[in-house]
Amino acid sequence: MQNNIEKKAPFIEFKNVERSYQMGDRTFYALRDVNLELYEGEMVVILGPSGAGKSTLLNLLGGMDTPSAGEIIFDNKNIADFSDRELTEYRAWNVGVVFQFYNLVPTLTAYENVALMGDLCKSLRKKSVWNEKGEKFTVRAPEDALKSVGLEEHMHQFPSQMSGGEQQRTSIARAIAKNPRLLLCDEPTGALDTGTGQEILKLLQDMSRTEHRTVVMVTHNSVFAEIADRVIRVKNGRIQDVQTCDDPKSAEEVKW
Repeated sequence: MQNNIEKKAPFIEFKNVERSYQMGDRTFYALRDVNLELYEGEMVVILGPSGAGKSTLLNLLGGMDTPSAGEIIFDNKNIADFSDRELTEYRAWNVGVVFQFYNLVPTLTAYENVALMGDLCKSLRKKSVWNEKGEKFTVRAPEDALKSVGLEEHMHQFPSQMSGGEQQRTSIARAIAKNPRLLLCDEPTGALDTGTGQEILKLLQDMSRTEHRTVVMVTHNSVFAEIADRVIRVKNGRIQDVQTCDDPKSAEEVKW
């Protein structure tokens, strides 16, 4: 399965990034001296043991945390220097997040959960620093987002009426409803059985291939490296290795 990545200018670039925390007289480094380039439309898997810095890296990518030092360049802007308001706008325009646990509002239907995200983003995008670049990224209709993940017949069901896989598909539909350029996934199959997890992986891979989104997935499962365009291995807060795969497997071929 050939990837479709054209290596032009980096989509996102980390330059000497670190994230540290002060614990009494000690400084703890969650990430240290990270230099990294991500490209538009690629599927990236971040691997590493617990406490390696994977989630910190994902949070920095998504503007959910800020570095203690270094630069994070996106669209020629250093988001490391952004104010809280600018980070909120960055997330509203550019970032969709899929978690291990679905975080759906239980009293809303699938349609309403997705519509809520769209309405929120419409509000946040007004008078945004991303207007010039982002106006072409319109909010999708909830039914369109749900149809893209195969849930057109389940859109009026509540989370309690859906299987785990259907709930995770709803969370993906919610994430893509605002047409994010960057889709971040934190252990998205962790709460699913193997068969359902494989379906979710296929869906995420298709988002990269057919919709040209940059998909970044954090996982401890090394098997998932087989479907990635690039694999980033993290250990003790540092990038240990970056591997490029010119012929990644289809998610349907992966077994674990």
